[in-house]
Amino acid sequence: MDQTIADTDEKDLERLFAEARKYPLLTAEQEGDIDGSKWAAVHELERLLTRDAAGRTFLRRWCKNCAETPPDVSRFRSRDLHFILRREVGDYLSGGKSAHAAQTLHSNIANGANAKQSLELLQELKLPASLVVGLVATLMRNHNIEVACSVADALQQWQLQWPAERASKRSITESNRLAMTTMLQQYNDARDTLTMHNLRLVYSIAGRNRGKGVNFLDMVQEGTLGLIRAAEKFEHSKGFRFSTYCFNWITQSIRRYVGDTAGLIRYPTHVQEQVNKVYRERLDAVARTGFEPSDAELAEAAGLSLEKIRGLKQLRNLGISLDAPQYDEDDSSTMLDTMPGGPFQQTTQSAETESLQRCLLTEMDCLEPAEREVVIARWGLHQGPALSRAEIADRMSVSREWVRQLESSALKKLKNNNTIQSAYQDYSSVSAW
Repeated sequence: MDQTIADTDEKDLERLFAEARKYPLLTAEQEGDIDGSKWAAVHELERLLTRDAAGRTFLRRWCKNCAETPPDVSRFRSRDLHFILRREVGDYLSGGKSAHAAQTLHSNIANGANAKQSLELLQELKLPASLVVGLVATLMRNHNIEVACSVADALQQWQLQWPAERASKRSITESNRLAMTTMLQQYNDARDTLTMHNLRLVYSIAGRNRGKGVNFLDMVQEGTLGLIRAAEKFEHSKGFRFSTYCFNWITQSIRRYVGDTAGLIRYPTHVQEQVNKVYRERLDAVARTGFEPSDAELAEAAGLSLEKIRGLKQLRNLGISLDAPQYDEDDSSTMLDTMPGGPFQQTTQSAETESLQRCLLTEMDCLEPAEREVVIARWGLHQGPALSRAEIADRMSVSREWVRQLESSALKKLKNNNTIQSAYQDYSSVSAW
């Protein structure tokens, strides 16, 4: 079986390399010309965005909502779109390093700044190329012009959260629309050319990560996404070759995907890499000596402390199928048969849960507003899914550590609340029946 899988992977790799050979490697001069075309399109899109009255109105609204309406993850149809948006606009939201510059642009446009002044202020923001393209694509979509763009998808989801304004009668002029369409095509062509001529690097890096419990073609897909991101951010003027720049983007994308999907339990990428290193050293020692190495020998070989080795050895992605027999000699009952409950709660249990939530929300008036917000979001006490600390930190524009401290402080206060203690005891006694 393992040999069959290995043969299949080899055939897939050879087929992909055969396709990649249709796109020869680029010289430094060719990369410079292609990347120059990409950035020329981006700068022209900025000029078109500020030259058009409808574009300046959209920029003003965008800057205003960066300060006043941070994106709420619970109102996005996809958390991936929220991630894309935070990645693109995080520096321009309230508290970001470029927030002041964004608000300066807003004030000047609101006060009637002309196209030249608006362009100078927009260039001071140093927007990433992907965000400029996303803003232009969103503007065009707002005027019923279809443009494919994932950043525009995220921006449009965020737009649904913006406070309503009186509809502007201004629309994109025909000349600007045609120019924007041309520049978007030029940008996409340049980005895609850099991507296609470097795909063989994705296949090579994905090939090095085979045998880790992840489908080879899935790794190629993730590596390609990293390559596309590198093509968007690459700046040839800094003196680097594109292959050098994109190597880390591809490697990071594949490693994260392997860490996220290779096991039943997800560990942080750096922890998963340490676990893999420990077990590689263990296998090498067994192959070399024929004996199981001690923890001290592993620590010396891996360059880690003894306590770290012992902790990493306990991190194993172990799992068992729910359809497995409960006992070796009994094929009729499975592990699933021993699990209580089912896909639906009883009506009384649902009513008790809602009653308990109302009690909690009432008693949380004793908390500070920030503590209350963290507790409600952390456990999903309002409509919507429970959020992680990282997602709450993004929504509140604070650090994860600050969210953890607010959560800890709130739970200490609630723990000593007599009403909550009484309600919990009642709920526990009913659940026991």
